[in-house]
Amino acid sequence: MIDIGARIKHLRQINGLAQADLAERAGLTKGAISQVERNLTSPSVTNLFEILSALNETPSSFFADVDEEKVLFRKTDALPSEVTGYKSFDTLLPKSRYRSIVAYRATISPGRHTPPEPAQEGENYVLVLSGRLGLQLGKVSYVARKGESLYFSGEQEFAFSNKWKTIVDFLWVRTSG
Repeated sequence: MIDIGARIKHLRQINGLAQADLAERAGLTKGAISQVERNLTSPSVTNLFEILSALNETPSSFFADVDEEKVLFRKTDALPSEVTGYKSFDTLLPKSRYRSIVAYRATISPGRHTPPEPAQEGENYVLVLSGRLGLQLGKVSYVARKGESLYFSGEQEFAFSNKWKTIVDFLWVRTSG
């Protein structure tokens, strides 16, 4: 039998949403989302469809049997995106209802910075593959060089920068609450 509350909570977390965010998107209260996630109440069909829509999930995929988890991700599986502030930004391990992490490979051109990433539940791990990467975490700045890494909570706003003369290339792994 499917645990509706646990599945909704997992989907909310991998989408980086707080209960209040999901509630707002679904037109419900935070308390209603909390009760559904803890299986204290079952959502009406209408409310369930609103929640799934807010999570960009279809009812058929929500109720589908758990598929075999993908293990090998090839270079051709990477999903390139145009993200402001990045020279390149590829999703190496996309969000999934089965995992609570997402992985990116990104580059930033010399003299550029990214827009601030909003605070969210979860953790961040960054490995610098080449160049130097600046991290502005709240009011504190850090610089990581090739082979060095950064580990920090996502509970405060942060931004990356490249103040140097060569491109910085890095791997970024992000978890959700």
